[in-house]
Amino acid sequence: MKSFIANIICCSLLLMVAQAQYPISGKVLNDENDSPIAGASVYFNNTSIGTITSSNGSFFLPDAVNGELIVSSVGFERLIYTFNLAQLKGKSFTFKLSPKQDLLQDVLILPDATRRKYLQLFQENFLGVTEEAASSKINNISSVYFVAAGTEKNSFKAMADTPLTIINNKLGYRIRFELVSFYLNQTTGQTSFYGYTRYEALGNKKRWVKNREDAYYGSTLHFFRSFIGNNLEAEKYALYIVRTDTIPPGPNETNQLPKKMDVAWGVKASDLIKKDSTSESYKVIWKHKLMVQYLKNPSGKAYLRSNRFLADGAQIGFRSYLHLLADSIQVDKYGIVVDPTVLYFSGYWVYEKAANLLPFNYYPEKK
Repeated sequence: MKSFIANIICCSLLLMVAQAQYPISGKVLNDENDSPIAGASVYFNNTSIGTITSSNGSFFLPDAVNGELIVSSVGFERLIYTFNLAQLKGKSFTFKLSPKQDLLQDVLILPDATRRKYLQLFQENFLGVTEEAASSKINNISSVYFVAAGTEKNSFKAMADTPLTIINNKLGYRIRFELVSFYLNQTTGQTSFYGYTRYEALGNKKRWVKNREDAYYGSTLHFFRSFIGNNLEAEKYALYIVRTDTIPPGPNETNQLPKKMDVAWGVKASDLIKKDSTSESYKVIWKHKLMVQYLKNPSGKAYLRSNRFLADGAQIGFRSYLHLLADSIQVDKYGIVVDPTVLYFSGYWVYEKAANLLPFNYYPEKK
């Protein structure tokens, strides 16, 4: 199987932190006639905090948090409400959803064999190629359809009008992923996906404690939290700036092409971060590409090595590279990239995709 050289995970990364409980309640109505919408999903994006509305459209969440509240129902436009706990103060909220207007898409009409191939490519590039991915199943993958990726050759996009239901038997989650867009370039291996996610635990969480901790340590979530916390060294990370230089042929090297050579030098997190005191976020800037060296073997490395995906399987730890598509990235005070579309990965982290993501209200248990 061809390895992937780049990956962008676009999941509207907002962290919901552990805090005192603040309940939120209200109703979800049809904007056209104010009739209640039963079975609508109401959840905080990328968390395990969510519910569905009752027959009269009402909902109740006992533990609201700051962040994106998603209100959605099949056949209606999705509502995204940026929440602040200071707004609660005993209020009850009414959310009105507008019926979705049918838009003509450039849907690809594919022969059965081609569609099966595209679905396999979608699953591999959406879930990843890790043990967590191998232990996950998309129950309603048949609801995925494909559209052309403009004029790009050997590329396609995927969409779904209903939330994808993913059963992750390794981490113990039922995941409802509202897929907004998916892109794959089969030539370069570059892939991206974007959507909204709700996690539901599969039974008693004690059963999944170790697997979730294994998935957390060495993940991008673990790294960015360590990065902002200025404790990369304690968490076994090292940072390097990598610049690719062109070396011209020597005087005795006739008919030789210029050579490419990577030059790396170590940096500290504090060299790259500028604190924004007004928004309690951080602006992170680097030139060239940033190499992250993890100095421990993550639990998933053995699986990748045994399946011959990992070239440096004999080395301790792993290397991943962060590439900027903008001048900088903004990271919130919890270490979450505010706009992940301006950042992509290569190296080890390219294998970890939707099946390895944890809710952003997840923290490993203290030992």
